[in-house]
Amino acid sequence: MAKKNVKGHEGLLSVYDTTASAYLPIVCLTSTSLSRATETIEKVNYCTQGDTVTTVNSVTRELSIEGEIMTDLTSEASYADLIDIIESKEAKTWRLEGRDAAPQYFTGSLTSLSDTFAAGEDATFSGSLSIDEALNSTDPNE
Repeated sequence: MAKKNVKGHEGLLSVYDTTASAYLPIVCLTSTSLSRATETIEKVNYCTQGDTVTTVNSVTRELSIEGEIMTDLTSEASYADLIDIIESKEAKTWRLEGRDAAPQYFTGSLTSLSDTFAAGEDATFSGSLSIDEALNSTDPNE
């Protein structure tokens, strides 16, 4: 069976817009990076006969994004929409595609957002999303 590389441009991120009742893609993303980390608890006691037992207490997930700032959008989302999202202080429903056979859905909060306007270059932005729970292949809005 032939192996196939996953292309980075297949990793799309969209946010659910309750007004449009649709997912709006975040346009012109240049990269997305998903990280997972575990918090572990280690214990040594008489029950473990002096051996260290490590258990996973929780998993944190964070999605980092980078993209180009675009204007004149109608059915997509860009930096201006992300500013509205972070200022609202509310978690949103997101759809992440390209990492699995099916799109992955999650509720998450935009926790950081910054921009760069460098002379002679296209304006860019970067941000991070804190994911509230495990990614799910079922759309919560259906």
